[in-house]
Amino acid sequence: MYLLAATIVTYLLNLRASLRPIKRRLYEGLFGLCLIILMGANDKNADFFTYQWLYNAHIAYGEPGYRLLSYFGQISGLDYEQFRLLLVAIFMVILYVGVSYLTVHTAGFMALYFCYPFFLDLIQLRNFMMMALLVYASHFLLGKSTRNLLLFIAFVLLGASFQVLGALYLLVVPLYYFDARHLGKISLLGGTFLLALIVLFPAGAQFLLRILNQLPMGHVSLYFVQKVRLGYLPFWLFSLFDLSLTYFSYQYLTERRLLTAKQRQVIWIAFTFAVVGVLTMPLYTYEFSFARALRDVVPFMVITYLVTLEALPQENYLHWLYCGGFGLYGAGLIYFEMVPLLHNTIIPAFSNNWLIK
Repeated sequence: MYLLAATIVTYLLNLRASLRPIKRRLYEGLFGLCLIILMGANDKNADFFTYQWLYNAHIAYGEPGYRLLSYFGQISGLDYEQFRLLLVAIFMVILYVGVSYLTVHTAGFMALYFCYPFFLDLIQLRNFMMMALLVYASHFLLGKSTRNLLLFIAFVLLGASFQVLGALYLLVVPLYYFDARHLGKISLLGGTFLLALIVLFPAGAQFLLRILNQLPMGHVSLYFVQKVRLGYLPFWLFSLFDLSLTYFSYQYLTERRLLTAKQRQVIWIAFTFAVVGVLTMPLYTYEFSFARALRDVVPFMVITYLVTLEALPQENYLHWLYCGGFGLYGAGLIYFEMVPLLHNTIIPAFSNNWLIK
């Protein structure tokens, strides 16, 4: 259990770095390296053997970007274990660099990211790659220029080439750049909430199901076979919390002039991503896979939390209320998404590792 011990020690060092005014980049680096090994060298999870077999059999699978990377890995002579480790290392660095453009609290981000959704990303590698590129791409929105706009679009499309859900976040462009009166955001949210109410009724759900099954996307209809019960309600609440957290932080802190210009932009970017992320809310009632859109905006929620926590004076009661609210949000995500993985993914991850046992 050397890996478990290394994770605990480096996590505590990273946590210490997040609480000190003087940053300890070495501590962050050690924890980051531990995460790369824990995720990248994991050799037993729900998706591992399927991806390993497809890779070793030279069977093209997934979106074009992932297929291309697999091809390069195969012709380079990498086995699947080495290929996976290399991908995780590259995209973990991309995630870290993207976060560092948005906030100085990189150690705090990594500490919270490990709690959620790290172990989901350990299983769903392609979604992790897409999410890392989304976070990195978002920093281009800090400067409103044609070059930055094109770079943002390019990185989002690159992410979508690994996990097609990433294409949804192209909607961030019109909502962020061209929606000064927020009519687009209001329309999208209004339409989403109305559709979410419609699918609560059997007739409405069946009507939407018929429409979705007409989509010319091959296997897409498979996602609409399962009709979940009331388990989607917590995820609806999480989505609403994302919107409330970012909007409150922006409005309250801006009115009191507690934010720098860059911090205001970062929180508004997070709010825009949250708006786009909730568009899949009505689909949670069919299949929880669509809740990935919720998970993909969690990094922006964490960044918003860290920025807001820094800006709110500690003597202000809202500082501690804010901590409590975000703590409940995080506890809810962990309970509904991490606890079910405890025995089949999280605990085994510390022993099913070909680099460190």
